[in-house]
Amino acid sequence: MMWKWLTTSLWLLGQGAYAQQPDFDIREHSMYLPAPQRPGKYDHSITLAQIYLPDQWLEQPISGPMIDYKANYALPGSFALNGNVKTLVLANDVRLGPSWSYSLSDQLHISVGYQLGFSFGFLRSFGYNNTIRVWEHHPILRAGFNFKNIAFTFQGKLDWMINTRLGLQDYATSNITGSMFNGYSIACFIEQRLTRRHSICFGFIAGFNKFHILGWPALMIVDHQYFIPEINIGFKL
Repeated sequence: MMWKWLTTSLWLLGQGAYAQQPDFDIREHSMYLPAPQRPGKYDHSITLAQIYLPDQWLEQPISGPMIDYKANYALPGSFALNGNVKTLVLANDVRLGPSWSYSLSDQLHISVGYQLGFSFGFLRSFGYNNTIRVWEHHPILRAGFNFKNIAFTFQGKLDWMINTRLGLQDYATSNITGSMFNGYSIACFIEQRLTRRHSICFGFIAGFNKFHILGWPALMIVDHQYFIPEINIGFKL
């Protein structure tokens, strides 16, 4: 009798513990899927971004890893505030702006957004004392669909430079680019369940730009776009 009571109690405890485990839904654990979120929800992630610069810029193929911290804060009315900070110390990129999302169905979602970008860099070694500051506009369009544990998001983004200033030793330049269409990018992000509360993201970004902050030490601002691929792996915190 005691053994039967003990096994029944253990079974009930196990069922209770199982019931308390959150049911994973990738819509609640995604950083890129344009599904509306409940107001006040804060999501953030850390990403390693491997960027490959054109060999025409530096006379040889160069790639560099940048650390990207991304954050989303959900607002009422399916709006959100999205920001990220990407850094490699000597080259940095900060972006912030709103977006609006809409669900066409339980699995299909779209969003439009805008981010104001500020890129800056400094090189104070090997005899250099150079700096750069760049302001940019970034209109963004996303479409995504999801299953329970995995999501696919496609993104298009425009890059429009509005102000670029260089500091060379003791000489500071004026706005050297003015208002200039820098290029565009298309991207695909695949997010899937990693743990009960976290997801992992694999992304590929195909950029076509005249300028990239990672290549600024070569002072490369050219008159046509080059292909700049980027491979991402990110973890939702």
